[in-house]
Amino acid sequence: MSEQETYVFVCDSTNVEKGSEAVFEINDREILVVRSTEGDLFAVEDNCPHANESISGGRFRNGFYACPHHGARFELSTGKSMTNLSTKPLMCFDIREVEGKIEVIVPKKEKKKFIPGGAPPGFGPM
Repeated sequence: MSEQETYVFVCDSTNVEKGSEAVFEINDREILVVRSTEGDLFAVEDNCPHANESISGGRFRNGFYACPHHGARFELSTGKSMTNLSTKPLMCFDIREVEGKIEVIVPKKEKKKFIPGGAPPGFGPM
């Protein structure tokens, strides 16, 4: 496991009870941690790829999360979009619960450098 792939402490397990959610800042990202009514934990970036808005505060049920802005639905375990509102998935992160602590792997967010007048990153000859 590389330095980018290590679990970091997020909170005590009691901070995210069954049927609830919480947002935490980890490595310059807002991470939404959701615990289902069955006790399963999920961690996704708190950003709806459809609306480019915070997805927290939406509804979750049966492993799916609905954005509070436009109702775009996503599968929490894979991030897959379940509606035609978004073709992009939610960004999901590995999460675990160990000895009463919730931990998540969240890589640092890469900042793309933009050069005015140039091609967007990823375009053109290498």
